[in-house]
Amino acid sequence: MESNLEPVTPATDALYHELEELKTVIAAKKSEITELRKKIDETLKSRDGFNAEVRKASEEIRQLKPKRDSLNARVRELKQKRDELQKAASQKREGLAALLEQARKSSEQLQGSMSELSKQIKRLEWYIQTNPLAPKTERNIVGKIGILEASLVKHKELKNVRDKLLQLRVEVGALRMQAQATHDELTKLAKESERVHLAMQESVKVLAQNKKEADAKHTLFLEQSKLRHEAIIALKTGLLRAEKIRSEIGEIQVSSTAEKAEKIKSKHKEAASEKLRSTGRLSLEEFQALMGDSASDSDEE
Repeated sequence: MESNLEPVTPATDALYHELEELKTVIAAKKSEITELRKKIDETLKSRDGFNAEVRKASEEIRQLKPKRDSLNARVRELKQKRDELQKAASQKREGLAALLEQARKSSEQLQGSMSELSKQIKRLEWYIQTNPLAPKTERNIVGKIGILEASLVKHKELKNVRDKLLQLRVEVGALRMQAQATHDELTKLAKESERVHLAMQESVKVLAQNKKEADAKHTLFLEQSKLRHEAIIALKTGLLRAEKIRSEIGEIQVSSTAEKAEKIKSKHKEAASEKLRSTGRLSLEEFQALMGDSASDSDEE
């Protein structure tokens, strides 16, 4: 009785061995592809998170920049105003110094006070009006009155100078106060501008760092995608090779089975011929083999 097991040849044995190895490789590639998919999802999530921080920092910079520029422009305006006020105050102080020198010189040339001079002039005028005087005496008194009146004029001029000095001091003080107030305001705005600028710089640092991280994650994503693509190609190649091996094994098995059947048939045919010559009894297999040959001969005829 012949065996029904599929024939195993050295060729099919090698193919079966290769197929088993392929199964291991295919399983490993499937696992690798699954793992890479997980890593890619994590990388994308991380990259998108960094990109979100980049957009956030960019928006902060966009909002801070106009504010900083506006503050800087206002600071420049106040500096110009302060400098103009200080220049005006300096010019008035120069005028004040000149008037002080003029007042000092005038004071050195004057004697007495305006009230005393006025009293002397009135007294002398009253004396002339109420007393009979010789022409010469009257001329002397009138001359003295003229001198006193000239001194009085100088006193009045000095008073005007002093009034101007007072006015200039007031103006210089007002300019100095305005300049100081302007300086205080621009100092405050300059500090605010510096605070905004530092906030901008910090946002720029955050943006640059997150941009760097996002770029690194995107590079990693590309590398992982490439590896996954290569793994998929390797998997497809393995699956195609496994399919081809199965087909080759099938063809070899069909060929081996036909060859084996032909050998058995030939053996039965020889036994049948031997038994016919010796008038022995044929078995069913021997009869079928013999009849099969007869049928083949008839077909050829």
